[in-house]
Amino acid sequence: MNQILEKVSKALRLGTNNNNKNEAQNAILAAQKLMAKYHINQEDIDDFLNENESKDTEVIEETADNEMNNDKWKRRLMVVIVKNFRCDVYYRGKKLIIVGSKEDILISKRVYLYAKQAILNSFKIFFKENYNLYAVNNSIRNKYKREYAFGFINGIDEKFKEQKASSELSMVVVNPSVKAYMNNLNFKGYRRNRSSYITDSYCFEEGKKKR
Repeated sequence: MNQILEKVSKALRLGTNNNNKNEAQNAILAAQKLMAKYHINQEDIDDFLNENESKDTEVIEETADNEMNNDKWKRRLMVVIVKNFRCDVYYRGKKLIIVGSKEDILISKRVYLYAKQAILNSFKIFFKENYNLYAVNNSIRNKYKREYAFGFINGIDEKFKEQKASSELSMVVVNPSVKAYMNNLNFKGYRRNRSSYITDSYCFEEGKKKR
C-alpha cells in the first residue's frame, strides 16, 4: 500500500465511530486535506515516486460498480467524492464512468465506502429515534433513507466547498491531466438535479444537520 493510501486510510480510521455524522464528515474532510498535501509534495519533489509508481499517474477510466449506477443516492455520493479527490465523472449510456489516476480512483472508492457506511449507520439511529419500526413499511423506510442520504451528501458537499474556499485546496484537488482528458471528450457531461429527488424535507435536513 503506498503512502498516500495509508494516510487517507488512517484519517478514515480516526472517524470509525461513524454513528456520529460530525465525526464521519470530519474524517472525510481530513482525508481530502491529506491527499492534497501529498500531491503538493509530489509535485515539489521530482524523485519522490519511483518509476513504477509514476505509471499510476496515467489517467484512466473505470466504470462505477452496479450499486452506484442502480441507486441514485449512492451515485450522487460517488460523484461528490470523486470531484473532490482529483477525479471526475461522466455518463456513458446509463453507466457512471470515473476518470482519474489509478491511485486517485482507488482512494475515491475507499472514501466512498466509508461515507456510505457512515450514512447507513447514522440513518439507522435516526430512524430508530424518530419512527416506529413496525408502523413504517419497507418502501417508506427506503424513501426516508434516500432523503436522509441526500441530506448527508449535501452537507458534506457544502463542507468540501467551505474547506476549499478557506484554504489552498481549490487547485490542488483538481488533477490538470484529468481536466485535459475531460475537455477532450465529446459528451454532454454529468447533469444533476438534487431538488427533484427530495420529497421529505425533514429527513433531508436531519441528514444534513450538525454542520
